[in-house]
Amino acid sequence: MDELFVSISSTFSKTSCITDLLLPLELDRIEAQRSTDASHDQQNRTYLPMNIHGSQDFSQSGGDGAKPLTGDTESVQEFLSNLRLSDLFTLPGEDVQMTPEIFSEMSDGNKECLEKLRSHGTPMERLKSDTGDSVLHLAATWGHLELVKEIVSECPRLLLEQNSSDQTPLHVAAHSGHTTIVEAFVALVTFSSARLCNEESERMNPYVLKDKDGNTALYYAIEGHYFEMAVCLVNANQDAPFLGNKYGVSSLFVAINTGDVSLVKAILKIIGNKDLKGKKSNLESKLQGQKSLAHVALVTQSIAYVLDVILDEYPSLMDERDINGWTCLSLAAHIGYYEGVCNLLERSTKGVYVCDQDGSFPIHTAAEKGHENIVEEFIKRCPGSKHLLNKLGQNVLHIAAKNGKFWISNMLIINKDTEHLGVGQDVDGNTPLHLAVMNWHFKSITWLARSSKILKVRNKNGLRARDIAEREVKPHYIFQERWTLALLLHAIHSRGFESVHSLTKPSVPLDPKNNRDYVNTLLLVAALVATMTFAAGFTIPGGFNSSAPHLGRATLATNPTLFIFLVLDILAMQSSVATIGILIWAQLGDPVLIRSSLHVALPLLLFALLCMPLAFLFGVVTAVGHVKWLVVIICIISVLFFSWAIFVLGPHVMLQRSYVSPKYAGDFLVTFMQYKDIIGLFVSLIKFLFCGCY
Repeated sequence: MDELFVSISSTFSKTSCITDLLLPLELDRIEAQRSTDASHDQQNRTYLPMNIHGSQDFSQSGGDGAKPLTGDTESVQEFLSNLRLSDLFTLPGEDVQMTPEIFSEMSDGNKECLEKLRSHGTPMERLKSDTGDSVLHLAATWGHLELVKEIVSECPRLLLEQNSSDQTPLHVAAHSGHTTIVEAFVALVTFSSARLCNEESERMNPYVLKDKDGNTALYYAIEGHYFEMAVCLVNANQDAPFLGNKYGVSSLFVAINTGDVSLVKAILKIIGNKDLKGKKSNLESKLQGQKSLAHVALVTQSIAYVLDVILDEYPSLMDERDINGWTCLSLAAHIGYYEGVCNLLERSTKGVYVCDQDGSFPIHTAAEKGHENIVEEFIKRCPGSKHLLNKLGQNVLHIAAKNGKFWISNMLIINKDTEHLGVGQDVDGNTPLHLAVMNWHFKSITWLARSSKILKVRNKNGLRARDIAEREVKPHYIFQERWTLALLLHAIHSRGFESVHSLTKPSVPLDPKNNRDYVNTLLLVAALVATMTFAAGFTIPGGFNSSAPHLGRATLATNPTLFIFLVLDILAMQSSVATIGILIWAQLGDPVLIRSSLHVALPLLLFALLCMPLAFLFGVVTAVGHVKWLVVIICIISVLFFSWAIFVLGPHVMLQRSYVSPKYAGDFLVTFMQYKDIIGLFVSLIKFLFCGCY
């Protein structure tokens, strides 16, 4: 390794003669790295609330959360007094490639490596790794504080040196979370700046230097949640918090996003104690990139902390718009931040009547996203907001119905103060019911069609909601469309002001190939039912007598539950066999035969599928009827399953038939819609109990 140091020293001696030529260029490069928007008043600058020069011992520790370092004042003074300020802006010679041995030793914090470099006259300040890191970069990256102090004392210029990513040692120390090293760098800059002329003091400012992504050291400190370090850097330089990176994100922006109140307060206090207008103007002039600070606080949903701090200091930010043209109230309504909406309304309600760029008001935004509690809050605090219209002349109920927000539509239509919104018409003459039908939102139909007056309203094309549904429903089977039509026709029939003969319309196969696959699937299901029920008929519960006088007869032949089991099993088998025979005709591919076959086969198959589990239930009861508690449990489970099966299979079969009674079938569909969510919750509960997941 000694030969290696001698070789590097020889290389340096050949290049040192051009120092005088490189120095002016180096100073210009340093000046170019400074932010053009940052102004520095070193004499009036505030620093860390601690005695940097004499009350800290920079011990060998790193990372955020390090305890304040006290004592050993002489060590700190020695570290600072040994600085060679004459070399602060001098970097002689050319870069020398750092060998793997030196790279490893420096990364490991080996101070003996420095002694060898000095003994051989190796240019420590010009050593660079493959990524452009200096020896100070490596020591700062791995948190070797003693090594950092020794390097800085000898080569303070390295503090401003940047690697291939344009990061200084301050950047890498902040990114790695070494708070004590960052504090050492701050002490160095503070000590040096006080002993330099104004021009040189301006250059000695690593806080505003940016890497290739435009990030400062403060940005990385805040991003890494090293808040003690961040406060140190904020107090060291008052311009860095407002500098934006290439994405327009400033350190203040990130601090708000992390939700650290004390840090945000410290940054905002920099603006000064001017009047509100002057403070806002000063903030806008300093802050680079995105300026919608209150919007960021809302997105992070830190209502009790950062948002209050920002709006208490700058109340006018509540009326600012973000890049999407949203006010704070619109954004809070959009993301469903109820506490944020309440906070903003307590400060001022004028934002309720300010529309976005698309003409929507905050109450419309909340309705569109389905935030029922926020819509209620708007109407509670500002009753007149329910009458607000967007550019299409649509009220809040229009928006809820159009976007299928069932609970909001239900809340508004059953409330006496808002039920009149149901007959409101937009610029095209459409009521909320028209819009719900156009978008096939079947959940809202039952509530929106409560009034005969609403059902009779025609839009500017002379169409009622029923006309639109019957005209727009596609001839082939689409479940959501046919269900919407059925619920609407049932509502019309139940009001009794117009005749309805059937809740459905004849369907046409969408695709012959897909229709053939569908028929084959039904055939397979029917065949399985027939096979299982046939086998069950010869495996009677209780077995057979093996002795006279009833040899070969069922042992429990007189048991009524066995009789029910056999009846249900026979019905299931015969229905499935009939289904198979009917579906064979559908295999011919004739659309008329397919439609006719499905019209008969589907109800038969549904009947067989319902009879089979009932037969199983009575078969089990026959075998264990003497255990009463077990019979009760089995019956409860079976009833729940049977109800679920009816609710799942019933609408599928009904809506494919060419005629469905508007009375009984309609009541069933309405009941199914009302309890569908409850059944879904029950199924999820079963999955959770038996599968351990939803």
